[in-house]
Amino acid sequence: MVFRRLVAAGLMVLMLVLGFIPRSSAAPVVPPRKGPPLSQPALFSRFARENELGAEDLAELIRWEAQQATALEALPSVATQANADWNRRPQNETAIALHPRSPDTWVIGANDYGIGAPIGTGVYSNEGVNYFPPFPLLFGKGGSGSQFLLEAPIGTGDPALAYGFTRGPGRRPVVYMASLGFSSTFCENGVFVYRSLDNGRTWTRPVVPPLAPPKGLFTVVYWDSAQNCTVFHDKEFITVDNTGGPHDGRIYVTWTRFFFANGQYKESPIMMAYSDDNGLTFSDPIEISGFNPALCRTQVSGPPGECDENQFSIPVVMPDGTLVVAFENQQFRGAADGFRNQYLVVRVNPDTFAVEGPFKVADLFDGLNDYPINQDGRQTLCNSNFRVNSAGNIAVGPDGTLYLVWSDNRRHAGEFPFPTFVGSRAEGYPCPPGKATDVDVFLSKSTDGGRTWSAPVRVNQDPEGNDRDQWFPWVAVAHDGRVDVVFYDRRDDPKNKLAHTFLARSTDGGQTWTELRVSDFASNFDDAFFGTGRFIGDYNGLAIDFRGFSFPVWTGVRPGKTDSDIFFAVVGP
Repeated sequence: MVFRRLVAAGLMVLMLVLGFIPRSSAAPVVPPRKGPPLSQPALFSRFARENELGAEDLAELIRWEAQQATALEALPSVATQANADWNRRPQNETAIALHPRSPDTWVIGANDYGIGAPIGTGVYSNEGVNYFPPFPLLFGKGGSGSQFLLEAPIGTGDPALAYGFTRGPGRRPVVYMASLGFSSTFCENGVFVYRSLDNGRTWTRPVVPPLAPPKGLFTVVYWDSAQNCTVFHDKEFITVDNTGGPHDGRIYVTWTRFFFANGQYKESPIMMAYSDDNGLTFSDPIEISGFNPALCRTQVSGPPGECDENQFSIPVVMPDGTLVVAFENQQFRGAADGFRNQYLVVRVNPDTFAVEGPFKVADLFDGLNDYPINQDGRQTLCNSNFRVNSAGNIAVGPDGTLYLVWSDNRRHAGEFPFPTFVGSRAEGYPCPPGKATDVDVFLSKSTDGGRTWSAPVRVNQDPEGNDRDQWFPWVAVAHDGRVDVVFYDRRDDPKNKLAHTFLARSTDGGQTWTELRVSDFASNFDDAFFGTGRFIGDYNGLAIDFRGFSFPVWTGVRPGKTDSDIFFAVVGP
């Protein structure tokens, strides 16, 4: 995600007890930088409203949906739609986990707006399950620490999934899902884990710490202050140690801890907690983003050299049990290059939890002046209105080789003096004359556990310099070392507008690539997110099973619909 100024554009999030905030007719206003941007679900929180981070009013979006025709069009598709589709509310931001032993057994997660408010985390399975895991009840305390109230969250979201095996007697396959949970009315928020022992048919309900002291149940971290909106836990991800080693079955969850004071952004370090009892309870949070004065040269607060302005952490477990976490950081040059990100990696010892690093993977060309701006003041692509980020993920091969992917606009870096806005919807959101985006997908690898990294390799194989965009990559590695990457791709549209989904493959460690188009229709994302085109998720998903079959999963908009859905394909080895 591009770490840059956030804007207060559109409507502020709905205050359930105060009514609606009216829309402003003024042109977009760009306030001072507020630090790394929040995930989309988090924008509906009171934390976002109090810290002026900007959001679209959920209630207005639902009113818009209610005005649309209710008839759904039966359109053919070779790719399979994962979610049920009983209304025109969107699903987006995908994650997938595959059963470690049973072929064609999968669970997909997504942000799902199908029930309106609260926003839910939808899960879908190969058995036709379309389910919202039970919301945790939130418990808030007043300013004096007195008991305050119980309430349901306004939403959960940012799903992340992982299969593993239970610890202890009767080692059983189990799937875990991590998710946010937050209030719109008050300031409570946290990261939660849901557990399913029946491949996603049923799930546990998390219980927050005040209701199950001292740490709660299936609760990774929780902020229970109802009136203090200084802390927000955001953009979590999950992995399981499946190495067969001493920590086999351990769950790791990483996330970003945003801290604001007096409305001013202070820091957003990467945190980690682990569970050795199948997700029932978690350790105290551990800050793992590390210290490196050479890499983290600029500082908003805290000691010099502390790497604490981050977002988009992804953890993986090495064959020897070491935890490796990749994340984006904006502290290399700060404002000097428009807050371009760098990808960093840390290593965490599973016995002592000592942090080694961070180590630098690559510089990203995704700063303030590298992309155009949409109607919300967020970075986007030419001919688009959705927000875009540069983040991808990290994956590990059976031999311990690490692979990391991202996307950026290096071919047109610096060509969009901030803020350069795209045009109107009626015009198709064009960039100003003479300007274009040409975002590409890149991969770097490490053969020494993340300490050093290769030079970036361009993954997408369309003609270089054709001003067509590829973005939202996700990488996975097969048991034989084959590397696959899924991403959105506009190469087939001369106008750089309609997007397909492609799968790229490499059998030589990422040096050369072949490609396959896995979507059977092109998506016009202007019609996503209640027909506003504002949001299509922040990433895609990909997993490879024990046979070598690939399961890419993505958000798509079928022609003729103002609605996004979740699609996946199965690609043989």
